[in-house]
Amino acid sequence: MGTIFVDNLEPQSGTSLTLGASGDTLSLTSGAKTSGFGKVGQVVTTSAAFNTTISSTSLVEMDSNVRITITPSTSTSKILYMLSFPFLSQANQTGFFINIYKSVGGASYADDSGELSRYTGYGSNDDKYETATFHYLSSPSTTSAVIYTPYVKVNANNINYGNTAKFNATVLEILD
Repeated sequence: MGTIFVDNLEPQSGTSLTLGASGDTLSLTSGAKTSGFGKVGQVVTTSAAFNTTISSTSLVEMDSNVRITITPSTSTSKILYMLSFPFLSQANQTGFFINIYKSVGGASYADDSGELSRYTGYGSNDDKYETATFHYLSSPSTTSAVIYTPYVKVNANNINYGNTAKFNATVLEILD
């Protein structure tokens, strides 16, 4: 096996460059970096059990126990935020809104996502818990610690989050 040293590999015009063959494994040595692949750099997860009722028609933090922190390794990384939590579907429920707020390097929280989603159409008469799921791609442009937390509001009445099920959040750093 030999070693080839080059600074650039470029296919002929109008063709593609193939590395390896079917069944081969391409490896990078420890410390080597890639670019342009959109690979996952790190994964952070959190879960919390809580039970809270929100009746605010203005955005408020769902619960401080559901904050999640990630420190991007590059300022060009994207952060994929994924969230799931239980809520009580009731006959008088008029829907709720959710936005993802972030704090960078200890600064105050600011809306990062805009109105991410509006849950309506729920309101069965059997008062059962259902699961809400959200995904959001953030571009924090920093290598400082970033804290994400969901903020919610209702149209009217109130919404109950929690019960015995857990809030789950995961953030993935997507490298450029």
